Amino acid sequence: MKLINEIMYVNCDKDNTIIINLINGLADVIDRNLETNLKNNKFEDIQSDIIECLISRNFLFWTKDEYINYLKHIETKVNEYEIKECPNYVFIPTYDCNLQCSYCYQKANFIQRNVELDQCVDEFFKFISEQTRKLEIENHSKYRNDEIVITLMGGEPLLIENRELIKKFVYKCHDSGYMYNIVTNGLTIKEYNEIINTSNLTSVQLTLDGDMQTHDSRRMRKNGDGTYHIIKNSIKLLLDSNINVDLRINVDKDNIFKLPNLAHEIQHFFNYPNFNPYIFLLEDEGCMGKKNVMEDYEALSIIYELAKKHKVLKQINIAYIGRELVESIFDDVPFYPALRKCASSKNQYLFDLYGGIYKCWWGIGLSHYKINPDNSLLLDSLWKLRKISMIKKCRLCKFRYLCGGGCVGRMINNSFIVSSQGGQCHDFEKLLNVAIKENYHERIKADEIHDFYTTQ
Repeated sequence: MKLINEIMYVNCDKDNTIIINLINGLADVIDRNLETNLKNNKFEDIQSDIIECLISRNFLFWTKDEYINYLKHIETKVNEYEIKECPNYVFIPTYDCNLQCSYCYQKANFIQRNVELDQCVDEFFKFISEQTRKLEIENHSKYRNDEIVITLMGGEPLLIENRELIKKFVYKCHDSGYMYNIVTNGLTIKEYNEIINTSNLTSVQLTLDGDMQTHDSRRMRKNGDGTYHIIKNSIKLLLDSNINVDLRINVDKDNIFKLPNLAHEIQHFFNYPNFNPYIFLLEDEGCMGKKNVMEDYEALSIIYELAKKHKVLKQINIAYIGRELVESIFDDVPFYPALRKCASSKNQYLFDLYGGIYKCWWGIGLSHYKINPDNSLLLDSLWKLRKISMIKKCRLCKFRYLCGGGCVGRMINNSFIVSSQGGQCHDFEKLLNVAIKENYHERIKADEIHDFYTTQ
């Protein structure tokens, strides 16, 4: 018999272990005796009904060939899905901004600042039409316009001087039937609310990085003035207008212990069904490097401990690598293995006001990231070739279907080569241990724990 290599054991208490299938996301609670037998390949000491259950859930195969064929089947299906995934587009009408955030990654890039082209909106929508049609032919697929989502970002897209440009963008989205969302710092929502409040706007993302003192020390105007109260007012205006608000809270060593203060100050927004606050664990701080960046498992542990003392913090989601697997275990939602986690390796395209076309958010404004026809060193096809089955380091990793090869942009930032074997790896062993143990103790009561063979 062959036990899969893509298996993880999480010891949750003195009696129980959760085993996780890192291919399909299935998980079960087992006792320590069964855990020992599995680790030592002593299948003859395991009850036949449990063996049958292990086989039915693809933890165990009769032969190595069956196991290999199962992996081939999974990868074929996932590759077909990812290649044909509906395209999404990002429009960058400006690189200018009215803030000087301490961790802005775009400040680390040299970005040319010229007068915006009046026809850039028309050129962008022409590109969407042509690129979508090209993908339909290549993938033998058909994409409806209302399936295509456009992200509007910058710089700061909603600068006052961009009103006419944004009006035209919103009109063309509505006229074409495309859905769109906006990433903004929120300083001009009052001036833009009526313009952007259309039926095809899916959400607006804003950022608060802590209470007033903390936030204003990180996200300030160019004259040094704070922005905390303006953004809170913008959030309320959007929520009252029935617009979905994604509130991003960037977290690092500098502000992680201030999270409870912010949670208390925004708790009146929790009553809005269209309010989605989430914590984002910073991995890079642009021109500031990584001096305040925390290991994700360390940050997650601290946030969980803070939430035990400050219950209001539990109403804020945490975005971390691997969360989809944890949710599949405890929330009974499907887990989808990935060959390419990064959207840049699939059908994502970014278009800026100069006509530059990019695959990666981290590369906007940088010439060596462009995939325009004149850049023969970096082609769309090269990005899509990067998948875990092509990367030696990934092929040997049991977490590969969860990681999907990691962030491509960070990997090529220094090498300028998208097909490089290198990449940024997360410590999934520690991260998932923290997340799964916390959810186990927080959400599963002792009388709800069943033996493995009763879990179907």
